[in-house]
Amino acid sequence: MIFNSLHFLIFLPAVIFLYFSISYRWRWVLLLTASYYFYMCWKAEYAFLIVLSTSIDYFCGLQMSKHADKKKRKPWMIMSIVMNLSILFLFKYFNFFNDTTRALFDSVNIFYNVPDFRLLLPVGLSFYTFQAISYTVDVYNGTAKAEKHFGFFATFVSYWPQLVAGPIQRKEHFLPQLKQNFDFDYQRVKEGLIRILYGFFKKVVIADRLAIFVREVYNHPGDHGGFAIILATWLFAIQVYCDFSGYCDIALGSAKIMGHNLKDNFKTPYFSKSIREFWERWHITLTVWVRDYLYIPLGGSKVSFPRMLFNNWFTLTVMGFWHGANWTFIMFGFVHGFFIVMSRIWDRYFPKLNLPTLMPNAKWFTNIVLMFWIFNLTCIPDIFFCSRNIQETGVIMQSIFTHPDTTHDLIFNSSPSGATPSIIEFCLSLLFIAVLLYTDYKLYTTKDVPIEKSVSAKPLYRRWGFYVVIALLVAWFAVTTNSAFIYFQF
Repeated sequence: MIFNSLHFLIFLPAVIFLYFSISYRWRWVLLLTASYYFYMCWKAEYAFLIVLSTSIDYFCGLQMSKHADKKKRKPWMIMSIVMNLSILFLFKYFNFFNDTTRALFDSVNIFYNVPDFRLLLPVGLSFYTFQAISYTVDVYNGTAKAEKHFGFFATFVSYWPQLVAGPIQRKEHFLPQLKQNFDFDYQRVKEGLIRILYGFFKKVVIADRLAIFVREVYNHPGDHGGFAIILATWLFAIQVYCDFSGYCDIALGSAKIMGHNLKDNFKTPYFSKSIREFWERWHITLTVWVRDYLYIPLGGSKVSFPRMLFNNWFTLTVMGFWHGANWTFIMFGFVHGFFIVMSRIWDRYFPKLNLPTLMPNAKWFTNIVLMFWIFNLTCIPDIFFCSRNIQETGVIMQSIFTHPDTTHDLIFNSSPSGATPSIIEFCLSLLFIAVLLYTDYKLYTTKDVPIEKSVSAKPLYRRWGFYVVIALLVAWFAVTTNSAFIYFQF
């Protein structure tokens, strides 16, 4: 089941109605049932993976809770992590390592004949695996208590709004909320619906429309010149932001109606003025997860400067590899890591050579320049993200620098697929992007107040103006292709 489907528009009110109709003591049963139904709508057989992961982590958590000594808890932590990562490796990374090993052995004429393991990647595997691992490590470290109620723990792992694409939640933040009694609250429901509506606007009006142009260029990179590819890369940056943050908005809004507050994943990232600030605003729950469970255990910043640079570079590369079993994703993270390392070197050795210091009386100008610079900087790794393989990335890079063209080539010329992107659709996309940027700017200038809080605080006529305009845009301009969210593949 995907959020932008008629199925979901029936599922959501049905679950909410039942949720507030039954005793709060049994709501976990409803949420657990709804969560497994929600997941099994993709592929019912893979529900056993969630059951397996949940059972292992629950058992290991209970065993760790019996011991005060970390040495006695450690084997259970290792068992849980190894089992979770083994499932992740088998379904997501085995074929990548197998193919890489085969290519390496073939290059030196060594026989290698380990068969591939061709199975469909379970939706959301990386997300609920990381959430389960965070629970195990937190219990081991003593920052969270082991959950003794299997039903509540299973609901925590499989909670349907954030099951397949996050945001990744921590046990101490979220699981206690499942045990609270939340009565129907008009203000909370209104704010949840505002967040859902805005999420749909991002996804079906902006992201799915931009996908038309991005697919046209990146599916046939050799048939397009430099400007078309640059433009498609800019559009993809907006597309993936609207697609992923739109999903998170719908997830957060759905949870909020039921009284549950999920951690937010995005805070106007394209208004960042440094690459480090960007990662504080983009995919926040994954960034924090990698910081707490990889970067800090490696020593974080409490080590020598060269080692700290390595820690930054390594964790960003791992974060890239988390996205998918392909060298393109490794390079996506590697390039982001390179930018982080360069920014830290610059801040350490050239702290006074920055625009705000050089132009202290032109803050508005320096802010615009820095935001535009960081946006373009983050678009460079996106070329790897969009490419199907490293060879295709090479074709794209070559076209950027050796085959100049114009927007006419992107919009009007017929494509190899026979489709011709429309100038009207392109102009509509620019209009909707302007609406997005204006809204994000307003949120940014109010210190990232959530959209639902910002709208709710407005006078009546402005609130209803927002409701009507966004609802009409969704109703009239939605791209009704039922396209899956980009991050479902991770």
